[in-house]
Order: sequence, then C-alpha cells, then structure tokens
Amino acid sequence: MNYFAKRKLKKQLKEYLHMARHARHMREDIADAADLEALTLAEAAVVEIQKTGQGDVEAAVQTLEKKANKVYPFARKTPMMEWTETIIVALGAAMAIRAFFFQPFKIPTGSMQPTLNGITIEAQAESTIFDNPLAKFPKWLITGSSYKEVRAKASGKFMEQNVRGDRDKVIITIGGVDHKFPSYLRDELQRQIRERCEQQRTNEPYYNKGDIIVSAKVIAGDHILVNKMKYNWMKPERGDISVFDTRNIADPRVRKDTFYIKRMVGLPNEKIQIQHRRLVADGEIVSEPPMFETIATDPKYSGGHATTAGSRLETAEDFIQLGDDEYLMMGDNTRPNMSLDGRFFGGVPREDFQGPAIFVYWPFREHWGVVR
Repeated sequence: MNYFAKRKLKKQLKEYLHMARHARHMREDIADAADLEALTLAEAAVVEIQKTGQGDVEAAVQTLEKKANKVYPFARKTPMMEWTETIIVALGAAMAIRAFFFQPFKIPTGSMQPTLNGITIEAQAESTIFDNPLAKFPKWLITGSSYKEVRAKASGKFMEQNVRGDRDKVIITIGGVDHKFPSYLRDELQRQIRERCEQQRTNEPYYNKGDIIVSAKVIAGDHILVNKMKYNWMKPERGDISVFDTRNIADPRVRKDTFYIKRMVGLPNEKIQIQHRRLVADGEIVSEPPMFETIATDPKYSGGHATTAGSRLETAEDFIQLGDDEYLMMGDNTRPNMSLDGRFFGGVPREDFQGPAIFVYWPFREHWGVVR
C-alpha cells in the first residue's frame, strides 16, 4: 500500500472511530453493558488496523458499524437530532458549572464605584453614525455602550406632581399619556427636564409629540464571574468583594429575591464603627488589606466610608455588633443614597454567600480582567 493509500485509509478509520465514540458517549448511561463492551472491542480492532495498516479493514469496519448501531441506532442520527443532543449536553454542562463552580452576575447599581461600575449614564444629545442599526450592536458588544432616547408620545405639559414610580422605574405623564423610564435614567431625566424649564422659563415645560424627553449614552454595568467553590473550603476574608443572597435580610427596602455585591468589611463577632470616615473594628482602624487605605485616601473614593442618617451607623459612636457567623458588607461608594448596605441592614450570615468576584468578563472597558 503506497503512502497516499495509507493516508486515505487512516482518515477513513478515524471517521469511523469518531462515529463509534460519539455513539458510546451519547448513550453509555442507558445502553446495555454488553453492547457497550462489544463496541469497545470493535473500536480496539479498528485502532489496531489504524496503527499497523494490517488486517481485514472491511470486516472490522462493518463490525464497528453494527456494534455502534446497536448502542445508538442510526435512525436516531439525523443532523437535527445530533445537534439537539449536543446542545442539551452543552447546556447541562453549563448549568453544572454555574451551580457548583463559577456563576456570572451583572452589577446594576453604583454602590461599588469606582472599583466596579453599575449602569452608568453619559450625556449624549443625539445619535451618531455608530448608533445606526448596523453599527450599534457591534458597538454595544465591544464597549457595552448604547444610545437611548425617549420621545413624547403626545403633546402636553410636564407637571411635577404627576411624577411617580418605584426603585425600578420613573413614570411621568405628558398629554394624558404615561411615559416610563428605567431608574438608571432618573438623574439624567431630571437634569434634562430642568434644562427645558430654563429654556422655556417655566416650571411646567411643554413637549410636542415626538420631542425628545431624555437622551443619553447608557453604559452597561460590569459583568462578573463569581467563584462559588472558594467559601466551601476557605473562610471569607476582609476585603473580599462578594455576592450574597438577600433572602434573610430583614429590611423592607431590600428585596428578598435578589443578590447584592459588596465588599466585606466586618468579620464574625467584631464591633464595627465608622469614625472620621475610617472603618474601625474592635477599636482599631481597618487598614488591611491595602484597599481600605486606598478607599480612605484616594479622592476618587470620595474620602472613605461615611456615616449616614437613618442607618445603624449614623454617628461615630454608633456601632454594629456582628454575631458568630455574620459578616458586614458595604459598598465602596458610601455617599448618602449610593449604597443600601450593611450600615442599614447589619450582618449577613455565611450561608447566604455565593462567593467572591474574581473576574470582569464584559464589557471590555477599564475594569475588564481580574477583580481587585
């Protein structure tokens, strides 16, 4: 047999072996043990011919096809069926990884800024060439940013007494028609309404149908991966940026069906205070890990942690006493109204932690990479 004939034979045998292995992998959990053993022996015979180039190729291949067909009938091997089974296996693997190893989360709010970003807004008066239907998706995929505008559905005046909503949305009425805005546009909406008031010299600006009420560049919050294994083997550590379940938090402002991400600032049985914008644990200023010094001294963190009216740490004398298995979590941005955190709801039990954030996988902006 010449070189090219041997090469062609090896390629054909490789394809048959792939077919057989696929059959075994897809059905080994439910197929008869004797059939699986027979298939394995048939594979071994073909592998031997593949290695040596000697033997009855036709007989070996026929036997392999026969044994594979018994394990995984050819009638089931339509392209659609194979694709469906492949997708199901991939989804199963992804769900297992998500449940036990690594889980993605997205950050919607600014409580961890500037360490991690929630959804942020930048002023943008009108769409650009990169906001056309063809370019906007690639732009969003790479940068996480997109242009958003809301136009008046009817003509009429804006009246502040008609503004309502909740933590998720703002609703205003113009011309008898409700207009809904996501909560992340709240500040920009207020700013642009004030500008229109100044332009029209009135407290009740008028909008014609089709006028832009608010427009802005919306930048997606950081999307992170959380290590769900670590806290099964190691204790949480001060300074960890961790995700936790809110189900056991007894505070009416906190939902029971969501997850928060904050930095771990207090450990079990510690007495935590905020004095002169510094964290104090059992009477000692918290300076380790070094990130706490950064938060206290770097201007971009607004001068450290803050006591907040209406919280459990309203003054320098107030304190939170943690229990045996409780951890205190705070945002890195503790300016008033920026972080609903442990200052308000106290400690979080260890059982409610999902794990520490380890990687920002999207968008591809300044925080992409390892979480620090």
